[in-house]
Amino acid sequence: MAFGITDTSSAGISGSLQAFFSKELLKQITQNLVLDQFAKRQALPEKAGKNSVTFFRYVEPDTASIKALSEGDGHTGGTAWAKGAYKEMTLESVAVTLSQYGQVIGISDLLTAQALFNHLEQATVVNGQDAALHLDTKILNELADVPGGATTTNKSVRYAGAAAYYAANPTSSQVMSGLELLDTATALKVNNAPTSSGYYTAVADPRVLRDLQNDSDWISSRHYGNPDAIFKGEVGKYAGIRCIESTNSFRSAPGGGANQWTAAGAGTVYSTMVFGDQAYGVVDLASQSPYAPKMQIAQGPDKTDPLAQLTTIGFKTYYGQKILQPKFLAQVYSGTNFS
Repeated sequence: MAFGITDTSSAGISGSLQAFFSKELLKQITQNLVLDQFAKRQALPEKAGKNSVTFFRYVEPDTASIKALSEGDGHTGGTAWAKGAYKEMTLESVAVTLSQYGQVIGISDLLTAQALFNHLEQATVVNGQDAALHLDTKILNELADVPGGATTTNKSVRYAGAAAYYAANPTSSQVMSGLELLDTATALKVNNAPTSSGYYTAVADPRVLRDLQNDSDWISSRHYGNPDAIFKGEVGKYAGIRCIESTNSFRSAPGGGANQWTAAGAGTVYSTMVFGDQAYGVVDLASQSPYAPKMQIAQGPDKTDPLAQLTTIGFKTYYGQKILQPKFLAQVYSGTNFS
């Protein structure tokens, strides 16, 4: 998202108003984020002198270095512990690069002469919703099998109805079912993907999850014993998977071949993301964090606005996102019976 003035066609702004609108911006962002709540988060220290953070992960467990012991081996330097017999701690690194984003809304002096506070408040709502959508979409692009997104190496990609891909509109037998979700959870288990409090997580379009809700094994979030433990957007559980609705989902037209995606936000093919704990991460800089944004309001004459005809209200953020464990992530393509 590049900086730009959106002319919505209004006097000094006090520090208290700046703080008020910063809080309002944060409120709008947190209300609209979905995927971020499941990310492993880490902060880039101020003045770190770099624009990336490295996550470390251990390689998969194996037993090649476990030896049969004889009595006294540990004390006598026996052959079991000869030089080179120790297992080395091997770590793999995943670097996350941060980028800066921002948006500015311009409000004309004619509008501010009528009701400055109201227009600033509405501009804050718009900025907050846009910032949340941008962060959510950046994460989604990283997770999804789309051009410019993450590699699908070691990532499970499935098609409902046992299709190779959808050359035409998915049929009624190619919608999300309990069996499809169960098979996806099984694929994650085979990859030793860890759960979060005993559950995997699925993020899907509301139309896709609607196809699951008539199943007798579906548990609605309205029936949870502890409603305070519900994630934002959570509508229910199925087959050991907590199901989260998101209207910011990927859809595409059929006919895309092995790479199904030809466009985002359109078409009849839907993607559902299913993942285990710490499958992906988000890194931010504290002073420009999307979780603690600072609203910037500017007003008054300067060389770009000599007659003070424009009040601007905007924000900037600095963050990055990355898949940390491809094997802990699965993607399911499907149609839907909803109409």
